[in-house]
Amino acid sequence: MLKTNSKKARENTRNYIIEHFDATSYTETPPTEWHEIAEFIYNCFRSEKYSIMQDFQYYKYNELHAFIDWCQGLPSVLDTCYYYNRSAVNDLGAVLEETQSEKAKYSEDQAETLLTKLIYQELFKEVKKYVRA
Repeated sequence: MLKTNSKKARENTRNYIIEHFDATSYTETPPTEWHEIAEFIYNCFRSEKYSIMQDFQYYKYNELHAFIDWCQGLPSVLDTCYYYNRSAVNDLGAVLEETQSEKAKYSEDQAETLLTKLIYQELFKEVKKYVRA
């Protein structure tokens, strides 16, 4: 089992995001580099979730909670079906390289939340590097 902040877990999370990324309904030439993919997903999240400023105020300016809510709505740019018809425990177990007994300590709700937090952390860590305000 990997720690969630280990280099290998972060790399596995990036690979998970890349594998579950699908921009075909957004553009004819989807990005292929990691930083471009992260920025593309971030821009989709911002435009879809914060189309009106009241949404942002609803989350009391907490972007993580807004991101979790966005993922629960099954965005087409990022496959988050682990909220509905795929096991989040198995997806998280693959990212953290867990055995069956280690996977058993998570409920589906806990695994959904942790996996979404890991995705959020990797995406926005990458976006911060390239987006200077």
